[in-house]
Amino acid sequence: MKKIVFIAFVLFALVSCNKANNGMIDGNASADGGNIVSGITVKLYTVDAELYNTTTTDNEGNFTFSDVKSGNYYIGATVDANGETYDTGNTPQVVYVSGEIVKEVALSLSKR
Repeated sequence: MKKIVFIAFVLFALVSCNKANNGMIDGNASADGGNIVSGITVKLYTVDAELYNTTTTDNEGNFTFSDVKSGNYYIGATVDANGETYDTGNTPQVVYVSGEIVKEVALSLSKR
């Protein structure tokens, strides 16, 4: 019985330590002066320009990337609306994630 309790404790500790290295990016995006907020595609890239994750904004322009490994990332966004394309341009925002910290990001998209 002591071995089972010890093994359960060790597994719990390993999972807890592993999760502590991950963070979250929470943000808001809008285009066309705030007229477009939902359905914006937000992409998270590694520093090597590899796509890490993708999400879309909700009806209020909010988005979240959770369980993000520690490191530096680039974040950018794009949306097509009413025959126009809006994006963050060639200068995506750099975000550093570490530990269980929540990074807040605001993205403003401009007409291309």
